[in-house]
Parts: sequence; structure tokens; C-alpha cells
Amino acid sequence: MKRYFFFIVLIAGFLLPLIYTFANTGFIPGQIWYSKDNLSEGETVFIHTVVWNGGKENLQAKVEFYDKNVILGSRDVTVQPNQLKEVNISWKVTSGDHTISAKIISSSITSNGKKEIIILENNKTEENKVFVPVSISKVNGEPATSSDVIKNELDKAGSKIGDVIPESVSTPVSDIVDKVDSFRDDTSVKIIESKEKAKEEIKALDIDINTDSAKEAVSATDKPITYIKLFLLTILGFIFTNKIVFYGLIIIAVFFILRTIYLKIRYK
Repeated sequence: MKRYFFFIVLIAGFLLPLIYTFANTGFIPGQIWYSKDNLSEGETVFIHTVVWNGGKENLQAKVEFYDKNVILGSRDVTVQPNQLKEVNISWKVTSGDHTISAKIISSSITSNGKKEIIILENNKTEENKVFVPVSISKVNGEPATSSDVIKNELDKAGSKIGDVIPESVSTPVSDIVDKVDSFRDDTSVKIIESKEKAKEEIKALDIDINTDSAKEAVSATDKPITYIKLFLLTILGFIFTNKIVFYGLIIIAVFFILRTIYLKIRYK
């Protein structure tokens, strides 16, 4: 038993100096960054980290980069004493959640012409978590806007609902929706025309009121009323020309009407 204890103490006495010497060698905590800030699906970026050598000999190390448990790539690096060395790999970005990190899987020094395997305390970076949204493109290859994405999702939802609802129900509903949308289009055209007329009226009111014709045509309240009219038409134009806003307001209105009816029935 004493012999085993002496053997353990001997090994510890050999390894502890190495561990102490290279305790401040390896990764600087948290050092993972990318060649650009906003990552997009499908593009290629570089994942960077740095290795610090706090020892007195050149450090040879193999660095592996991970996305969770998946190896993205590896690099061999040599770092001179008391120096930082940047290490990077290229990465083709995919959508979803990612947990990026780097790890030194092997390290050694060359002392007196002899290679020695060493143990590094700081052999792993902190995990860097990043989320990359799905990148959607149109048929012509142009990137889709947020409104395109919303419209696409609404179309998908509409097609799924159409598969579930019987044709005897869906056809009248579809006709109603078409009529509502036609009403929206017609109203938006009329609003735009009225808005242009209001602008022309304001221009006419801006004529030099010192002229006799202007004095007869312009009253003290005409201009403020016209501005109010233009303001209201601008708001209505925004609502009727924007499908998402128009139908969103309808849904909100229907919700509150049904809620009021429900509360009256419940507490009757």
C-alpha cells in the first residue's frame, strides 16, 4: 500500500509543475466571435477564437470547432511564448439554434529538442449561442420581405382551412371574402382620389389671399378643415391599401363584438 501511495505522489509531483506552468495557457474565456454580426442562412462566415501561450516554450495545439456536438472543423496552431494566436474556420450558416464552441484536443511543447505532451487548464471556450432565422426567397431569387413572409403564411393557413371546411361552406365564405376585398380595393381607389383632391384644395388655398379672388374663396375655417380632411383620408388610405392592417382591424372588431355578446349572455 505504501508503495502505491509513493507511486501516486511521484506522478503528482511530475504533473503538478506542468499543470501549474500551463494553467494560464489556452483559450481566453468566452473568446468566440464571427466575421460579421448578423448571420444569414446560406452565407459563409468565419468563426474565430484565440489561443494564449503563457509558457516559456512554443505551444503546438490542435483546435476543434463545434456546433453543439457536431465538429465543424479543426486547425493546427503554433503559439510562441507569451503570445496570442488567432484561429478560425469557415462555416456555411444554416438556420436554427446553434451552440458554437472550440476545444483544444491535443497540446504539446518542444523542450530541449524533445516533444512533451502537456495538460492545459483552459482547453475549452465558453459556448456561444446564436439563432439564425430561415431565409426565404421569391421565385426570381430576390430575398423576401417580412410582408411577403406573412402573406405566404396566410396563404398556407387559408389552403389548410380550405382542405378541412366542406365546399358547401367554403364557397360562400370565399365569395364573401372576395366581395369584401373588392370593396376594399374600390374604397382605397376612391380614398386616393379624394386625397389628391384635398391636396389640390390646399394648394388653391395657398394662393396669396391679398388677391380679390382669394378673399372671396377663402374663409377663416376652410384651410384647417381641409388639412383635417387630408389627415383623415391619409389614415383611411393606409388602412384600406394595406391588407394586413385592414383584415387585422376587422378581426379585432369581430373579436370585441363577440366578446361583448358573450359577456351579455353569460351575465344575463
